Formats: sequence, structure tokens, C-alpha cells
Amino acid sequence: MNLYFDTSALIKKYIFEAGSEQVDELMNKADRVFVSEITEIESYSTFKRLSVEKAINENEYDILKNEFEFDNQYFDHVGFDENIINTAKSLIEKYQLKTLDSIQLGSALILKEEIDYFVACDEKLIASGKKEGLRIINPVA
Repeated sequence: MNLYFDTSALIKKYIFEAGSEQVDELMNKADRVFVSEITEIESYSTFKRLSVEKAINENEYDILKNEFEFDNQYFDHVGFDENIINTAKSLIEKYQLKTLDSIQLGSALILKEEIDYFVACDEKLIASGKKEGLRIINPVA
């Protein structure tokens, strides 16, 4: 099974919260895990925010970054190119998505024939993905 993970879902692999167990199960079943090149930046941003908000300590912050870096080498990365940019702009026009969400969905759509599911937790992103014909898994649902 080939899965494209939006950061909203992937982050649950590193931060234990609702949906984390489902993400672990999906990862174990996946043949390939696709992510956008921006996922690394989004993940680091989330880890840092949690550190600043004192939800995690500095040691946990370093551990999360290291765990992500280890896993990231095994993910299939979708490059950020002109095709993604144009698709993302079109998605913003259609669904008024946030910038990073439009890039994530655009990346998944480029791989529509290769992936079995788009894995995401953001409701607006999920609704837009469904309208674009993607099969969706929401690990929180």
C-alpha cells in the first residue's frame, strides 16, 4: 500500500496524541510513504512550537528531531517544482486552502495514480482531497 502523508497526520508518529496508534499501524502496512519536501520544515516547526510552549522539554525536542531525521531518509520525497506550484495555486483558487495545505494536496494529486490513500487530519484539506478524487484516511476519525 502506497500512502501520501500530510504533516498533520505524519506528526502523530512523533507526538503521541489522538490518531498516533492508527498512524503507526498505517506506517507498518505501507510499502511506500510519500511526503512533500516541505514536510521536514513543517515538522521541525511543530517540534519547535511544542518546545517553546513547554509541551516538550529540550531533550524531547532533540529526540523528536533525531527520530524524524532517521525516518525521513526512508520516505519518498515529492519535489517542489513548477508543476506543484501551479497545482497549488489552482487549489487555492478552488478551495481557499492555506499555502502549505495547497502544496501538500498538490503534491498528493501529482501522485494520484501512484498512491492508494492521502493521509491527513485537517478537515478542510480532507474535504478538498475528496473533491479532487483522492481516497482519504483520517487517522483521527
